[in-house]
Amino acid sequence: MLIGELAKATNSTKDTIRHYDALGLLVSVQRQAGSRQYKDYSQDNIERIELIRLAKELGFTLSQMAKQIEAYYSGDLTLEGQISLLEKRKQDVEAKIEEMNKMHRYLEYKIALLRSKNEALSADACIALRDQI
Repeated sequence: MLIGELAKATNSTKDTIRHYDALGLLVSVQRQAGSRQYKDYSQDNIERIELIRLAKELGFTLSQMAKQIEAYYSGDLTLEGQISLLEKRKQDVEAKIEEMNKMHRYLEYKIALLRSKNEALSADACIALRDQI
C-alpha cells in the first residue's frame, strides 16, 4: 500500500509514516511506477504502528522502540526479554513518581509556610529543606 493508504488506515499523517520509516520502525520497499519511485508498505505496518502507539503510551521513546521492534518481529525478543523491558520501564516510572512526590511535598510545605505569613525562606534554606524532604 502507498503512504497515503497506510496513513488513512492508521489514522496517521504521511509525515508520521515517513518519520517512523526513517527510524526503521516500518518496513517498506521501493517500487518503480513509470519514472517515479514510490515506497510500498505491507499490511504488517498497520500492526507495527499500533504497537508503536502502545509503546509511546507506556513512555518508551521512538529510539528505544527502534532498537527493539526488529527483535520483536524477528522473534529474537523472548517473552523474558519483553518482561525485562517492561520491568525496566516500570522502575523508571517509579523513580519519576518518587521524584514528583518529593517535589509535591516540598511545594505543599512552602505553600503552607507562606500562608502562615512567616517570612519567606532564603534560597539556601529552600535547598536545605528540599534535601530533607
